[in-house]
Amino acid sequence: MDVLMPKNETRDTKEVILTVALKLFSERGYDGVGIRDISNEIGIRESALYKHFSGKQDIFDSILKGIEHRYQEEVATFTPPGSMENILSGKSDVRGELFRISITMFQFYLKTEYGSQLRRMLTIEQYRTSEAGKFFRELILNKGLDYISGVFTNLINNDIYINADPTVMALQFYSPLYLLLSKYDNQPEKYEEALSFLERHITVFNKMYLRSDKL
Repeated sequence: MDVLMPKNETRDTKEVILTVALKLFSERGYDGVGIRDISNEIGIRESALYKHFSGKQDIFDSILKGIEHRYQEEVATFTPPGSMENILSGKSDVRGELFRISITMFQFYLKTEYGSQLRRMLTIEQYRTSEAGKFFRELILNKGLDYISGVFTNLINNDIYINADPTVMALQFYSPLYLLLSKYDNQPEKYEEALSFLERHITVFNKMYLRSDKL
């Protein structure tokens, strides 16, 4: 990622600092990055960086503070308005819609710079600070499980899936997604292979839970 800009071009230095710091933290971990590394990557003096942040911990804390808002913006793209209604009305099939939702999540966490760097940083730092651990559990694990569980609850209540525990179903569905994210992380050349596994996973999952008259 090239963040250097011409000197005569205006830029939000504070936002650039956070973007570059997230990139470096996701690659080296918090302890492997210094203020000099961040300023050198951007192309500014360390003194210029201290005009915006008191130090490295302040930068890290600011990244965490911005996560929730940015995450909510991205999650809004997972299921556009009307997608659940289309499933329930028969306008779109369950397998196709689950595949579309899963691909959107995959692209966010595996292909977008922010999503992939965020996941890597939180994975590395979850044991270093309780705050990073909280964000890792909430954003990477709990929110994904809660979201999928809500989808399955709707499908069960509308007699599309058999009557089963939606939380357990969500765990069975989401765990392979997270495993595939880990398996194919940093291997863009194998993205299509990851999608193939994902599609097969959804096909098998639906064979277990779709009502026989919906197959």
